[in-house]
This record gives sequence, structure tokens and C-alpha cells, in this order.
Amino acid sequence: MQDRWVFLLLAMTACLAMATVVQAGENYKGYVNDTVFITAAELNEIIRYKDPGLVVIAIASAKDYHLGHIPGAVRLWRPDYEADPGTQGGVADNIIPAEGFTKLMHGVGVNPASKVVLYDHKYDASRIWWAFYYYGKTDVRVLDGGIKAWKDAGYPIEFLAAGNRAPGTWAAKITYPAMRVDTSDILALKNRKDAQLWDTRGDLEFCGKEIMRGAHRAGHIPWAVQADYIHVKKKTNDAEWRTAGEVLKTMKELGFDRRKQQYFTCQSGVRTTQWILTLYAMGWPIENLHNHDSSWIGWSMDKRLPIETGCPDFTPGRRQK
Repeated sequence: MQDRWVFLLLAMTACLAMATVVQAGENYKGYVNDTVFITAAELNEIIRYKDPGLVVIAIASAKDYHLGHIPGAVRLWRPDYEADPGTQGGVADNIIPAEGFTKLMHGVGVNPASKVVLYDHKYDASRIWWAFYYYGKTDVRVLDGGIKAWKDAGYPIEFLAAGNRAPGTWAAKITYPAMRVDTSDILALKNRKDAQLWDTRGDLEFCGKEIMRGAHRAGHIPWAVQADYIHVKKKTNDAEWRTAGEVLKTMKELGFDRRKQQYFTCQSGVRTTQWILTLYAMGWPIENLHNHDSSWIGWSMDKRLPIETGCPDFTPGRRQK
């Protein structure tokens, strides 16, 4: 398997390594790029050894954060990393530009060599993982299982906000531009045979029975196929990934084709990143995984764009249109 962070392996004793670190020749949960993930046990060891390069970021609301967070974790939440709609044609919830992301990460102490760990309470950590990758920092880990896995393991938690860190020096720069696409790119997919468009929202939103805050119309893009993000997560913990084998079985039922470009849309480009991170972890090329950042908020606000309502046949193997 690929080497997990060198400092992690050095920090653990031989006994703990046998118990908590993926052994040579294996991959964490069967994922090819398993270094995307870090376990609660691994993170706990890094914290215990007080590695100065570690930056733990809780992607959490203020309420969730103060109900107990990982020691030393700094907090970020959606208003911190969402672009001003006035700069996005009125579309809310897009990721902030590179200069804004740079300033944000300077504030939490991210340096070029920082070992960044992200965790959440549901599905937001993958959004920031995607943003880091898009802006050029690829050595970022997501805590599998999020805060629930940490607390379930009995590891210590804190309730007061973490102290200020020294300002960071890492600078964001768009490095993988194809990872972020616009509504015009999604419109162009209508007649393309070399690409697939997946809507990662749940049934109520996809079928047009529910409109989430920020959207202007109900329904879905006519040529999108539903692939709810819950297919990649455990039923008992919305922040924990299923095994690669379990996800692959679902992907075959849905009709994923590795030979094609993969485009993902949702409400605001967050749930999409659950699938993007998962496919990347499974070894799919990152340049073939595209996030429609404006997603349904952007699509639904333009009344010139077509929409479709109603639920398709959800029988496995028959979701493709």
C-alpha cells in the first residue's frame, strides 16, 4: 500500500502499529488511494506525540463544535468558505476564490508542509478536501467516521475553542481546474456520450417533492441520473465510509462507467464531493471527476434551463436514462 504519513508510522509503537495501522500489502477498507483517510486511532497517536505540523480542522457549526471537539481542532463552517453571491452571478454557496481560501487557511495556520486532518459531523469534510485539492494541497486526510468515531473510541474531547495558531504560509492556487465546472459545462453534457452526470441528492429533492433553502425551482436536470451520496456512507454513521467493495457493488447497479468523464451535481456542490472523494480513493483519475459547484441553486435560478420532476424507476440497473 502507499505509505501513510511518515510521521504517523514513526510515532506509533510496534504494539499499537500492529493493532491500528493498516498492515503492509493491505489497503484501508479496500481503497487504492487509502491515504485520503485517517482513522481515529491514528489521529489520536499523532495528537499524543504533539506533532507541531498537525492542523486539525473541524468542519462544524458553532453548536456542534462546542458540544465537544477533538483537542486542538480549529473550527470552520460554511459561511467561512462560501463565496459572496454578488461575485457569482447571484449564486450562493460556491467555494471562495483562491485568495480568499489562502487567507482563510493562513488564519488556521496551514503551511505548505502542514499535515491537515479534516473531520465533520456528516458530509462537509469532503467539501474542504476537494477545495484543498483543487487549490493544490493534496496531502490532506479526512477522519473516517468523523466526530462520532472519535467519541465512540473514548478519546478525549475539548469544549473551549482552540487557541490561536501562528499564521500559515500556504498559498492556494488553482491546480486542477477541471475539478470545478460551471452550469454551462453541465448544459453541454446533454448531447455528450463520453460523460455521465450524477445528481447526489435524496429522493425528495431529486423527484421535485422538496425544495431546499437557496433553490428557486423543484426537480432535477433532465439528463442527470440519481446517485444519492448515502450510497458511499454507513447507515449507522453518516460520516463513515462503506468499504470499497460495497461501494463498487452499488456503482455497478447504478451504471457508473469508468471510461467516461464523471460529473456530479447536488444542491450546492457539497454532497457531490462525497462521491468525488470516494472515486478518487478507489483509484479513478482526479482529472475525470468534476464538481458542479453551483449545482441546483445555480441551475434552478435560471428559468431558461430545463428541469424535470417525478421519480424515475429506481430498480437497480434501470436508473440510467
